[in-house]
This record gives sequence, structure tokens and C-alpha cells, in this order.
Amino acid sequence: MDEREFIEKRQSQWQRLNAILQKAEGVQGLRALERGELRDLGPLYRRVASDLAYARAHAVSESLVSHLNGLVGRAYALFYQTDRKQWSGIARFFTHDFPDTFRRRFGFFLASLGFLLLGTFIGYFVVAQSKDNIYTIPGLGDGQLRESIQYWESGKVTHKVNDGEAAVYASSLMVNNIKVSFVAFAVGIVGGALTGIVLFTNGAVVGGMAALMTHVHQHGNFWPGILPHGVVELSETVIAGAAGLSLGWALLAPGRYRRRDALVLAARDTVKLIIGGVFLLIFAGLVEGFISHSLLPKPLKIVFGISSGIALYGYLFLAGRTRPGEAVSDSRNAAA
Repeated sequence: MDEREFIEKRQSQWQRLNAILQKAEGVQGLRALERGELRDLGPLYRRVASDLAYARAHAVSESLVSHLNGLVGRAYALFYQTDRKQWSGIARFFTHDFPDTFRRRFGFFLASLGFLLLGTFIGYFVVAQSKDNIYTIPGLGDGQLRESIQYWESGKVTHKVNDGEAAVYASSLMVNNIKVSFVAFAVGIVGGALTGIVLFTNGAVVGGMAALMTHVHQHGNFWPGILPHGVVELSETVIAGAAGLSLGWALLAPGRYRRRDALVLAARDTVKLIIGGVFLLIFAGLVEGFISHSLLPKPLKIVFGISSGIALYGYLFLAGRTRPGEAVSDSRNAAA
């Protein structure tokens, strides 16, 4: 067909793609498009890309090739550019993407929680038999945690912490907890077994320390110093474990996907879990440095810890859900 016939036959599709691109190139990006426009965008992009190849091969006018090349380039940029630099994109991550991803990966969260609780129960049982068994739990036999054990055994468990000490302590805790979470996530790439071990070990430390408090009669001091930050901190550890188990499962059971594709799909979700988790750990570190180890009343610390847990899981389970009115609107748009 000649150039004029080619233009007449294809122009409506080019105009349709151009209209969609103009709408999507605003501040809202792809979120500005209606359902029908989103559905048409991919096929239109492929058709115009094919038209561009045809135009180049058949030596149509340079202006037409340039026009088609511009459409294809804009569509490509829309598909593959992100809105990372836009504050709206950051806000949407916390209001929608992170909690949505948590809910999609909730089965892995439960599996991760299972490993942690198993370690907690076994750690508690072992140390409950004998206080000396605390040193058989990995990580409790040396270094800072050994000092912590001796601290609790001494009975001298309250002291004033100034703001400078608290800031340094909070910073070191953030770094350590983020490192543990990244380890739990990263080792998932080898099948998830090592992630289970990391979770089990962390649970054993918690259970072992809880049993030690029974021996030294310090539950009344221990839990007010743990709960304010511990609910969020342990929840994030479980979330990081869920990310690692997701990677491991994608490797072991890719389903209808190739292993590489299954890992890529899992990684998209798990990276969101880890990024969101880092901010949870920053919160937990600040709370531990300035509240958990302060001389605030113990009942207030316990209430704060419980409230932070309720707020966290309320956010994870409810944030970003489509409201009934929005669902009806979407259905009408789809029907149209």
C-alpha cells in the first residue's frame, strides 16, 4: 500500500495512542488512565511499533517516521520509567504498595511466623529446664548478649539513660536489626532453608531470654523493656523472613513460570517488603533507644507496645483497600 493509504488505515490508532499518552504523562502517570485506556495501551504500543518498522522498511516520508518514532519512544518511557522521584510515588508506596504486598504474601508471613514461634517455644523449654542452658542457644554465649544475660541476672536492671546515649544506642540497634533482616531475606535465594534457620534462631533467643526471666524473677522489668519496640521489631523480622521464603519458594516451585521469571516476579514483591521493613526498624530503633530503656512508667510502656502492634497490623491489613464505592465505579468503567 502507498503512504497515503497507510496513513488513512492506521491514523486512528496513532491518535488513540497519542491521546492516552498525553493523559498518562501528567503528575498521576498511569493512575490517571481509566480501565479501558489501560487495557488498550499495550496493544496500541505494539501496533504502532510495528507500523514504525513498516514505515522504515518501506521508506515512507521522514516526517512520518519521526512522528511514529516519537509515539513509540513516549510509550516505551511510560512503560519502563518509574515515578521514584515523585513524592506522590513515595506516598503511594506506603499507603498502597507495601500493605498490598504484605497481604499478597501473607501465606509466607504465616510460614515465617511459624519458624520464629517454633524457635521461641523450644528456646523457652530448653532454658526452663536449666538456667545454664541459656548459653547453648546460638548467639547467647558470647558478646553483647552474654553481657545482657549477666545484667539481668544481677538484678540491677534500671538506670537513667541520657539523650546522647539513647541516640547512639538507637542508631546501633537500627543498623544491627536491618542487617539481620537483610540476611533473612538474602539467604532465601538458596531455597529458603537458611531463612528458616535465621528465624528459628531469633525465636530461640527470645524464648531463652523469657525463660531466664522466670529463673531470675525479672518478668516485671523485662517485658516493659521489650514490648514497646519488640512488637514492631519482631513483626518486621517475620516480614523479612516472608520475603526470603517467597524467593526460596519461587526457586523450588516456580509453577507455570520459568525459574528465572518466577524469581523476578517474587523479587518485585520482596523488595517492597524489605524497603517497607527498613522504615519499621527505624521506628523500632528509635522507640528502643528513647522509650524502652527510659524510666517511663512500666504500664505506659506496655500500653505503648500493645498499641503500636494494633496500629501496625491495622495498617498492614486495611491500608490501600478499595472501598465499596470505588469498586462499583471501577466495574462501571470496565463495562463501558
